Amino acid sequence: MRNSELTLTGLALLPDGVISEATIHISNGTITQVSRGADPQADIQTTGTILPGFIDLQLNGAFGYDFTLNGASVAAVSERLPSTGVTSFIPTIITSPFKDYPVRLSEIAGAMQIAKGAQPLGVHLEGPYLNPAKRGAHDAAYMRPIDLDEILGWADPALVRIVTLAPELPGALEAIRALRNNGITVSLGHSNATLEQANAGFEAGANWATHLYNAMSPPHHREPGLTGAILTSSVPCGLIPDGVHVHPSMVKLAFHAKGVNGITLVTDAMEALGMPSGIYRLGDREVHVSEDRVQLADGTLAGSKIEMDAAVRNMMAFSGCTLAQAASMASLIPAQVLGLDRKGAIGPGYDADLVILDQTLHVSLTIVAGKLSFERSPV
Repeated sequence: MRNSELTLTGLALLPDGVISEATIHISNGTITQVSRGADPQADIQTTGTILPGFIDLQLNGAFGYDFTLNGASVAAVSERLPSTGVTSFIPTIITSPFKDYPVRLSEIAGAMQIAKGAQPLGVHLEGPYLNPAKRGAHDAAYMRPIDLDEILGWADPALVRIVTLAPELPGALEAIRALRNNGITVSLGHSNATLEQANAGFEAGANWATHLYNAMSPPHHREPGLTGAILTSSVPCGLIPDGVHVHPSMVKLAFHAKGVNGITLVTDAMEALGMPSGIYRLGDREVHVSEDRVQLADGTLAGSKIEMDAAVRNMMAFSGCTLAQAASMASLIPAQVLGLDRKGAIGPGYDADLVILDQTLHVSLTIVAGKLSFERSPV
């Protein structure tokens, strides 16, 4: 085969949502043709399942690197993420001293130019316009009142792709409208909003919600809060299916309420992803990491260490959804949230970002932009 051309054959998730035998033709980083049936002459023949590459909209760091402390580390993380099935991602910066934002953004912009592996798509600013009452692991001392001029000063849509904010804060609705007018995804989160305030945020243009259930006003039968607004809205939300952030039964509830089109699987992983238990950092906070839990000294959850292929497996186990559905929540729906029409599906004209899961649903091979980026060594 020529370096710029590649064919794969095996079971594949096709745009109709069905997994069936297919042959995928790739040229110069783009899928050029998808034909039904197997091709015994294909370059890659698999007994696993070929899926669109996973897109993680909320990743704080991994492999010993923290983006909030070191934006340049995005390049190092991008090289290793394909081992988890991730082919593109949004580096996330948590609430920080305001003077640090220009530095981190500049570092990430530079890292995006040299990254090899999973493609960084821009930055997710989770803060600083959050409600201190729902701060989670964020430092409330760095949270700020909303200032529209301030936002427009740094909200360059060529770099900033997602902003999480609390819709109940003064000036939030104007900020949502301004950010959306700039083409930036606005996510509601770290919020104590009432149902009315949350719905006002959605009506103003907010088009995502950050980690459903976590760091938000919980549902009550007389005041559903932000959680209730998300569950009854058509706006997609992030969900961390690590079995710690959200009980499996509540994952199942979210799937029944929102359906495939309403959920994007996120890891919310921090630098402990791919690392042993121990003490790590999330921004300037010390984080204690055990085998399954990531938390501050007081027990507050501080991100996760789950890998995206594990998130897919957990989503299936917790909700009863199919592999096709779980994979779509990790690829197609995140692409739609970002307005990307060339990612998230296996079809002609789409970027050749693919992951092959073996029969145990672990990553065996990952292709980014038509190039092999990860292949698991034989046992």
